Amino acid sequence: MNKNEKFLIGAVGALLAGVAIGMLLAPKDGKQTRKLIKNKANDLGEKTKGKFEKSVDELAQLSEKLKAGLADKYENVKTKATHAAENVSERVKGTVNS
Repeated sequence: MNKNEKFLIGAVGALLAGVAIGMLLAPKDGKQTRKLIKNKANDLGEKTKGKFEKSVDELAQLSEKLKAGLADKYENVKTKATHAAENVSERVKGTVNS
């Protein structure tokens, strides 16, 4: 886990703890407060899940673009190397035959 991931986890944890403490100290009865905490946690979980899934999709698309780009570059280099090798081979044969 890198520093950014640790920071994000810590920030989300601190946010949830702050919200929970704030709600527990709010002037509502326990049942309403627990229901509010549950709803807020569910909302946050859904938002986080949605953002995570979007990020995974974006990374998959980026990976595919990178893969296609690398395959294209590989074929280009392979073609040029083949032509260069053929050219050198022809020159060597020409020199040897002279």
